[in-house]
Amino acid sequence: MLADFILIGILIGFLFKGSFRNLAQVKFPYLWLIVVGFMVKFSDFVFPASMAHWYSTLGMGIVFLGTVLSWKLAGMKVVSMGAFLNILVIILNGGTMPVSVSMAEKLKLFDLIHQLKGSQFFDYRVLSSSTRLPFFSDILPYFSFLLFRPFVVSPGDYLLGFGLIIFIIFYMRRKTGEENLPGDRESPKR
Repeated sequence: MLADFILIGILIGFLFKGSFRNLAQVKFPYLWLIVVGFMVKFSDFVFPASMAHWYSTLGMGIVFLGTVLSWKLAGMKVVSMGAFLNILVIILNGGTMPVSVSMAEKLKLFDLIHQLKGSQFFDYRVLSSSTRLPFFSDILPYFSFLLFRPFVVSPGDYLLGFGLIIFIIFYMRRKTGEENLPGDRESPKR
């Protein structure tokens, strides 16, 4: 999903005469934290199944920390809010993201439903009456134009995506040498 939003941001950035050169010059000191967080999240398969969902949650927490520390960069407030909502609902539901079966049925994701009901995912579960914060769970439809298939996603996922679009467009359009923009430290006046 995020790959779709990144591509959308890049395309819009180019439409508004932005460039990768401008994007490459962004001072993003905590990017390494976000990368480490994703590495931890997606390496959860090396841990015992009983603990894997907590490592996935830890990875997301590290990503969240990286976005919060990068709060002043354009779009990072929105990314941070999306990450926070996802982590909150996951932690309150025992380290798993609840998924709406009714939305999955509407999207004809029958394999997903079968796997959810068979508890084949360590980090997802069926949304039920006992789910905490169900309105922040995976309840919304999303169609990936890169993968040509639908998904069930959370409001937090959409916020993550929109924040990335804001970040990419803003910094692709930013001209080298512009001063005092969101995310920039105070630079001396010329």
